[in-house]
Amino acid sequence: MSSPKIFCIGNPLLDISAHVTTDFLTKYDLKLGNAILAEEKHMPIYEDLVKSFKVDYIPGGAAQNTARVAQWMLKDKQTVVYSGCVGKDENGKILREATESNGVLVKYLENSEVPTGACAVLINDKERSMCTNLGAANKFHISHLETEEMKAIINSVENFYMAGYFLTVSPDSAVLLGKHAAENNKPFLFGLAAPFIIDFFFTQVEQLLPYVDVVFANESEAATFGRKMNWGEDLAVIAEKLSVWNKVNTKRSRAVVFTQGPNATLVFQDGKLTQYKPIAVPSEEIVDLNAAGDSFCGGFLAAFSLGKDMAKCCEAGHYGAWEIIRQNGATLPTTPSKFEL
Repeated sequence: MSSPKIFCIGNPLLDISAHVTTDFLTKYDLKLGNAILAEEKHMPIYEDLVKSFKVDYIPGGAAQNTARVAQWMLKDKQTVVYSGCVGKDENGKILREATESNGVLVKYLENSEVPTGACAVLINDKERSMCTNLGAANKFHISHLETEEMKAIINSVENFYMAGYFLTVSPDSAVLLGKHAAENNKPFLFGLAAPFIIDFFFTQVEQLLPYVDVVFANESEAATFGRKMNWGEDLAVIAEKLSVWNKVNTKRSRAVVFTQGPNATLVFQDGKLTQYKPIAVPSEEIVDLNAAGDSFCGGFLAAFSLGKDMAKCCEAGHYGAWEIIRQNGATLPTTPSKFEL
């Protein structure tokens, strides 16, 4: 067993995934290509989904998906450690077993009062809408990171990854890890995650970004960020401005990575914009696009942790996304990654 090199933290969720009708989306006022936190009107959706459609139960949560894909692409097991909060229940056990079976070192905080979080993943014509009830994930507390065991792990790992969803739960934990990374010149990688994070949790995003060395976003998240900063919606301009925006650790330049689905991924770093083409996927091979972005981050993170250059990191990211969109949900092929890191 190798000692962990990558620390991922986020909201562990059990994805309840199904192919649904347009009427079902309308019933719950949900839009394709969007991810939201469940409101009161959405609460019946989980039971309704199981009752009305054939569902798959899949480990989920953005950062957990990224951790699983990164570990799957790396040869040494337990290179990736993942933390978040789950309930002391059957769904929590399912999540732990599934994530550990991918080789990830799981260090959940367990809460006996609230059930494990769930995400309804509604797939329609290969697009998806996600509606999350955070449940126990919402109960993560910074004290978990202050235990002797977790402090030892944080001190020993070399890379940190977080998705923006975690900022809705424990922004103080996010900043604690960001500060540790900056003070010890360790890379901190961060995904903006969803437009609603930028729109409604911008104070937390703004607080964390100065500690971030690599920022990931898709085109809609990037455009939302550009509007929020009054930088316009030109992705190249947003990437350039974000690359030099407030930064604590000046020993590392910030890389800004904007994916655009089947179109070229834009990377801005050190005053230069570069484009990297993803792997073309025939539409008949695409099962669903759920977790494509998380998987890109997982592949990128795996290569990045080995000190690969930006071209190789993006190539690995594109490979991770290519594999996942050809599966149902964030499920990994049983054979180890064919990609040579």
